[in-house]
Amino acid sequence: MKKYILFLSVFIAGFIALQIISGMVLTIMYTPTWTETSALSSNVVEFGNTSAISSLIIALLALGIAFFSTKLVKKKNS
Repeated sequence: MKKYILFLSVFIAGFIALQIISGMVLTIMYTPTWTETSALSSNVVEFGNTSAISSLIIALLALGIAFFSTKLVKKKNS
């Protein structure tokens, strides 16, 4: 039971960290075009397109991180 809790906690922490990092990178890399900035007033909020594939990739990366980190902990304890 202990290893399941460890795996789940590492998976959740890795998923949240990867979501925050990817959000920061996407925010830094976003540059609006001149037509977008001139057409919008200051009171309009625009949301971009979302993709389920990016969340799936981040979840798979977090799964890999959790799997290998729990194997590393298991190997150190043996």
